[in-house]
Amino acid sequence: MTGPAEQPALPTGTEDTPEVPGWAEKSARDIFAALPVHDARLDTIRDAYLDCLAGAGRTQDLDMEHDRCRQQALSAVENTGLLPAARLEDLDQRLEALEADITANL
Repeated sequence: MTGPAEQPALPTGTEDTPEVPGWAEKSARDIFAALPVHDARLDTIRDAYLDCLAGAGRTQDLDMEHDRCRQQALSAVENTGLLPAARLEDLDQRLEALEADITANL
């Protein structure tokens, strides 16, 4: 039992760690796979985005956390210089729609 001064323990295994629903993970992978450039850096960014979404499942303000995850991913993609601005905007819209679907299906 956790007392008032104690911090809850961090998850120690996958059974304690929230996950992104399987359909949403597949959708995110499809979104990144549809980008006109295939680069290992984008795979790393996608995986970090999915990890961020999984962690967001623990928060009260899911929309704000999803926004944070998306902004981090978009910033990382932009920093690679692999995509033009129009493709970044398209990626933003597709990820935002995915996040709305996740929220609607919780």
